[in-house]
Amino acid sequence: MNRRIAVAMATGILLSSAVGFAQNNPPTTPSNGGGANTGGFPGMNRAANTGPKPYSEVITAKAKTDKGLFKTHRVDDKFYFEIPDSLLGREILVVNRISKAPAGPRAGFTGYAGDQIGENVITFEKGPGNKIFLRSSSFSEAGRDSSGMYQSVRNSNLSPIAAAFNIAAFANDSITLTKGSVIEMTDYFMGDNDILFFEAPVKRSLGLSAYQRDNSYINDVKSFPTNIEIKTVKTYMRTPTPSGFGGAPAITMGGPAAGSPSTFELNSSMILLPKTPMKARYFDPRVGFFATGYTDFDANPQGIERVRMVTRWKLEPKPEDVEKYKRGELVEPAKPIVYYIDPATPKKWVPYLIQGVNDWQKAFEKAGFKNAIMAKVAPTNDPEWSLEDARHSAIVYKPSDVANASGPHVHDPRSGEIMESHINWYHNVMSLVRDWYFIQTAAVDSRARQLNFPDSLMGELIRFVSSHEVGHTLGLRHNYGSSSTVPVESLRNKAFVEANGHTPSIMDYARFNYVAQPEDNISDKGLFPRIGDYDMWAIEWGYKWMPEYKTA
Repeated sequence: MNRRIAVAMATGILLSSAVGFAQNNPPTTPSNGGGANTGGFPGMNRAANTGPKPYSEVITAKAKTDKGLFKTHRVDDKFYFEIPDSLLGREILVVNRISKAPAGPRAGFTGYAGDQIGENVITFEKGPGNKIFLRSSSFSEAGRDSSGMYQSVRNSNLSPIAAAFNIAAFANDSITLTKGSVIEMTDYFMGDNDILFFEAPVKRSLGLSAYQRDNSYINDVKSFPTNIEIKTVKTYMRTPTPSGFGGAPAITMGGPAAGSPSTFELNSSMILLPKTPMKARYFDPRVGFFATGYTDFDANPQGIERVRMVTRWKLEPKPEDVEKYKRGELVEPAKPIVYYIDPATPKKWVPYLIQGVNDWQKAFEKAGFKNAIMAKVAPTNDPEWSLEDARHSAIVYKPSDVANASGPHVHDPRSGEIMESHINWYHNVMSLVRDWYFIQTAAVDSRARQLNFPDSLMGELIRFVSSHEVGHTLGLRHNYGSSSTVPVESLRNKAFVEANGHTPSIMDYARFNYVAQPEDNISDKGLFPRIGDYDMWAIEWGYKWMPEYKTA
């Protein structure tokens, strides 16, 4: 709800071509020791590099091993990654979130459990001197790999080495026939870095300063088929800051004072990105999608071109349903979009949040998919399931006085593919929608004249906001222009507004039909925003599967 970008309606899909990306993130000094630079003074926590040891001397019989994307090991209090050679050079998306937060350090929308505090794309590579380097990747500049500019762009965009690790042992799995390198990650996990933990701007906004290593620890490391999950507890000292994001105070009343410690439980997700990126769909300014992009040095023979790709989920029919899809039959996607409801959500609001997600199903039917999007109650009896796991999308309920909600998403910067979304649902958004509905509809809806709204009415208001925020997580921006297409006289036409709504887009800021008068006898069907003609058309534009094109 807090993205303010207007869009118009039109048609057209532009197609992209394959490019090679350059890397240009600012470098961080690597360690020369047994682990990685942990954020202390140069030379701290560094052991002499004596070279790789036999595997059995490092990963001993006491090791607790977890198999997944790659093996992770815990030997006493030491943690190891066993990185197979096949994953060297592969892009890995890192998403960092707060699992549990203290009461004090908050900055506007930031500082709550579930908040994203960092995002990076990294690669591991084997370096000289029996080392594994962790490089931080960027995708802001590109040239086609068949052109002369490709190498020129790469020469000026070297990926920085964010950390260096001594190879503790070489792995040679006789069962899977995979070779790899074992590196110790303990110091890196115990340190303070912006790859796995807080990005510097977020840390500043929350008033966090000196990292307290002695008051921090590693909670758990788990490996899943496509991702690694790292859980840590981090403690920082507090310093006052003039303001947080949006000018809000960074240190709120009632929390610890400046100079006192604040402890966070953090979750870091490392997700393997697809080896072949999703086919990109180019941004069209006439259609309201968010976009990611890069500077292309080859698209314009006498200049440069800023290329933008829309952000969208990857929806494709199952292989056995391809011919049905081509015939125009509705089919279920191979991988539907699923949102989980935070277990901490008050039970009475859960059905309305779920319905707000499921309301988008009819829009995806325009793109040829049924049951393409849904919400589910989060599992409570699965010890492996985590709300912070970046494989899962969720609506996260936050005990906040912020009268708002927001729908961000995490995407693959190479293609615009949305990987996951955690919608921020602030408890006090109910006061906002209550005030809106009272002011705009009390003349025609007697329920709005009550001091406390009935749960059924508040639930429908929650459903509306839920649908709006889900729209953002599907890639849609605001569409302030849609309501201008409805003649004022139609807003008082009971048959028209109850059939079509008072705005063609739930992504508009049209709120409620405040033009309706008591004598019009318009029910709440003609007062509430709904997913309208524009929304369904935009979803069709962004999500219709077109295998006949190379890049859409």
